[in-house]
Amino acid sequence: MEVSEIYWEIVSHTANILEICILGCFFYRFVKPFMPKKRNTKSVAVVYIIVMLILYMFPQDTWGGSITAAIGSIAVFTVMCFIDKRNIEQKIFLASIFYLLDWLAWGVVVALWNFSYDITDMIPAVRESYQIQFESYVIRQICWLIIESLTMEAIIRLLHKAYVYKSENMTKKELVLMMAPTLSLISGRLLFRYFVNVYEMDLKQYVWNNHHSYNLVLFLHQIISFAALFTVIIIYRNIKESQRNEIEEKVLARQIEDMKSHISEVEKLYRDIRGMKHDMANHVMVLERLYGDNADTGEYVAQLKEQMYDTVLYVEAKSGNPITDVILMEKSEEAQEWGITFDYDFHYPENKGLNAFDVSVILNNALSNAIEAARESEEPYVKLSSYRKNNAYMIEIRNSMTGTRTVDEESGFPVTTKLDGMHGFGLSNIRKVAQKYYGDIHIEQDGKEFVLTVMLILGEFR
Repeated sequence: MEVSEIYWEIVSHTANILEICILGCFFYRFVKPFMPKKRNTKSVAVVYIIVMLILYMFPQDTWGGSITAAIGSIAVFTVMCFIDKRNIEQKIFLASIFYLLDWLAWGVVVALWNFSYDITDMIPAVRESYQIQFESYVIRQICWLIIESLTMEAIIRLLHKAYVYKSENMTKKELVLMMAPTLSLISGRLLFRYFVNVYEMDLKQYVWNNHHSYNLVLFLHQIISFAALFTVIIIYRNIKESQRNEIEEKVLARQIEDMKSHISEVEKLYRDIRGMKHDMANHVMVLERLYGDNADTGEYVAQLKEQMYDTVLYVEAKSGNPITDVILMEKSEEAQEWGITFDYDFHYPENKGLNAFDVSVILNNALSNAIEAARESEEPYVKLSSYRKNNAYMIEIRNSMTGTRTVDEESGFPVTTKLDGMHGFGLSNIRKVAQKYYGDIHIEQDGKEFVLTVMLILGEFR
């Protein structure tokens, strides 16, 4: 073998190894937003690269490397399941998608590669010089890696943007629905590569050398395949969005109904307590008259009056609305039970077009989240305040916390670690209520304190 031929082999193998490493990094880049344990996700790239490098040492399969790529995707799927055993259906879908992404990017680049080869082969200086041919080959290999990387980055960005609900569980029915068109694209890859490879083995020539239209057909096929894949993910997003909106509306409606029922019961209880207070006051007056100036009896009656007033009055929050009063009283008691300091300076804006039950949904969800987070801190506290800012009514809840919660890129909400199906809609329902009043929410956290600000536009300005 001539020295120049060795150089060709070195460049070819180097480019292939670099391509495997690049694809491994993109596999990690693709699955990272879907994995809750970000630190261990890098093992996806490591395993993919190791498996593909081992397989690279063996002869290419009849399907043009499609089987080899499938083994690499299966290996990564296994690693993802080892890192996180939840949502297996989604991991199957992700591994299948990346198996197609590898092929889609390859198809786009190889079409450009073949086109560039036809162009350079037409130049007399290139055909006559073996050295220039080698240099041209090196340049095209470098361009191959660059263009493939840019293509993969663009495709992954689009898919990440389309696949909105990354933390949502995929059901088995949804997986079957999504995999039906995906498997069609996978079979298309296998057949496409099989016929091209068989053509090469039978005629000892590349199909694109004898049929120049192959490049255009391949390029168009890859574009159509990506459009089909993108459409599948859009359909899935719409399904999850419809499901989530339906659940959010049910949760919100149930919260309001539960709040109405609870407030009604509490108000009845308070009416009974106030009636009891009135009767007890009369009884105390009678006792005072009966026992006259008896010192011991007078002291006992005084203590009885003090305890009676303390028992009745401490539950009256005086926020300006009986509904929000109940929320504040109950959350104050809950915080006290957990040893959490609860301070509030909250005033309900009367006659400003706000529904008290909507405000109660905000307070109940926000304070429940705040108390839950504060429980884990060393010096737990929750602070609630409300104020006017121009035409907006602002509600601010601050609470102590330990560590920083991971924020979902799409929703902007902290990612919940709870597994129950109804958890995780608190902030979403708060935003839904805020948007009902043409407002929104804002979240800040620094590892020690979590701040939720809710803005509502008052009725006089809407």
